[in-house]
Amino acid sequence: MSKQSFQPGGARKYSAGRAGHHHDALRKRIFAGTLLFAMHLPLAFADTLNAQSHIDKVTVYPDRALVHRVANQDIPAGEHELVFANLPTNLDEHSLQFNANASDAGVQILHVSSTPDTRQTTASAGLNEVAGQIDALQQQIARLQDQIKIDDNQISFIRNYQNGHSVQIRDVPPLSQDAFVGLMSFTGEQLVKAMQTRRDHLQEKEQLEARLNVLTQRREQLTQSDANETRKVVVTLRATEPATINSVLSYVVAGAAWSPVYDARYDSNSGKLSLNYFGQISQNTAEDWTNVAITLSTAQPVTGVSLPQLQPWRVDVAPPPLPAPVARSRARQAAMAAGAERVMEMADAASYEPANAQTSTTNTTFEVPGRQTVKTGGQQQRVALTTLTETAELSYELVPSEATAVFATVKMNNSKDFPLLAGNVNAFFDDEFIAASDMKTVFPKEELELAMGVDQAISVKREPLQRFSESTGLTGSGARLTYEYKTIIRNNRKQPVHLILHDRFPVSGDEKIDIKRLEPTGADIALKGDGRYEQKLELAAGEERTVLLRFSVQYPKSLDVSGLP
Repeated sequence: MSKQSFQPGGARKYSAGRAGHHHDALRKRIFAGTLLFAMHLPLAFADTLNAQSHIDKVTVYPDRALVHRVANQDIPAGEHELVFANLPTNLDEHSLQFNANASDAGVQILHVSSTPDTRQTTASAGLNEVAGQIDALQQQIARLQDQIKIDDNQISFIRNYQNGHSVQIRDVPPLSQDAFVGLMSFTGEQLVKAMQTRRDHLQEKEQLEARLNVLTQRREQLTQSDANETRKVVVTLRATEPATINSVLSYVVAGAAWSPVYDARYDSNSGKLSLNYFGQISQNTAEDWTNVAITLSTAQPVTGVSLPQLQPWRVDVAPPPLPAPVARSRARQAAMAAGAERVMEMADAASYEPANAQTSTTNTTFEVPGRQTVKTGGQQQRVALTTLTETAELSYELVPSEATAVFATVKMNNSKDFPLLAGNVNAFFDDEFIAASDMKTVFPKEELELAMGVDQAISVKREPLQRFSESTGLTGSGARLTYEYKTIIRNNRKQPVHLILHDRFPVSGDEKIDIKRLEPTGADIALKGDGRYEQKLELAAGEERTVLLRFSVQYPKSLDVSGLP
């Protein structure tokens, strides 16, 4: 077996036969070669062979993918063009590479090229089926719209009938009380039924419209996939005798990506945090990846190829601010560009077969176990990469002046030899879903800190402010106000908890305003220079505690003071 590789623009190696040492021998060889050429003149024109290839392996990067197509081909003697057709139009020509193992050493790779291709296409069976389903749904929706109009007429008729009998008309004898009550009861029941029927029809119409929207998108995808424009790669080969080659055509294609997603599960009984690391893959490359080996890579194939150019740092007069409506509009556009609300995916607390992680100095790759199928069209698919389980430090914090809730946070070290990339986290506390949040990149041996959301088992209540006022000074020219806040915390868990309470004292901005901190004081708090403080608390199982914040503000009555409640 011989192996050859070819990359467009690369150097080619040719092997020459052993040259004769005598002039006569050389003349005989030239004559024999000329005769052989004349006998096989049709071989001067390359035959076209359609490669029967399939995608075997894909390496997915954060913003693209490297696709490997394999083919097994019988090559007759002569020069041939091996054509890989119906390839994505957005493949990177500079990334093309062709490798082949031949059963005979007489096979040479002469040239590899990539050109746009035009194919004659007709509507596929899938497209026809989707179109038929769309027509059927549109007819159902039209019938429902007619039925809803009938419902509206029926409701209007019943209401008009009720109104006609609730108003006394001249020369029309009034109904008796029993007859009136019976009529109103009967028409009321009919009205309720008619309105319920209308709601059912509206709900059915909404469901059909949702299905119609999905089918319409699917039709667009099929229409795009049936577009005439594709790309083909042509490999020119020469074989001195019939041979069989096993080839691999690789290329980089845009429209594919993967991103990290995590499920974080904290068990309060064991004190351990399990972090399940997933890769979320999506691709819209116009070709399906069916039963392929997938590798996820953190590398950026383009970023960092050359040194960035440093531009001059200029300081100038700032332009006038945008009008408020324009600024708000641009803010909304930025929010829309960042993406719509994230669709939350939660996996159960199962065990996953980890991916084989390989770490180099520049990136990490994950070889996903088994084979995967990822359809084109942008649908997201999860694959399990690894699981990190460690004893974690749990802490509780609360800011009662802002929210009457206790927030849980867990911390642990990244014991893996590769970084945990920034991504979305679904947090579970004792198998109960808490919240979806974001995680920054955590390198090996660094501390991972995850917000686990609100712990409902610890209740917080902030009582209304109490204020006491009194006059000061011999003439009563001063005023002293004393403020008191009460925060009631109850630990409903079966184990003690440690909490950090965040609150604040007011800070005086004038020497005539005197502020005294009454509670809490001493070693119980860590006071900052701006009046904010942290207070450490420990509550036993089932314990309820009232925490006070008390301070007084004294100032001359003639002084107009702002900032007080």
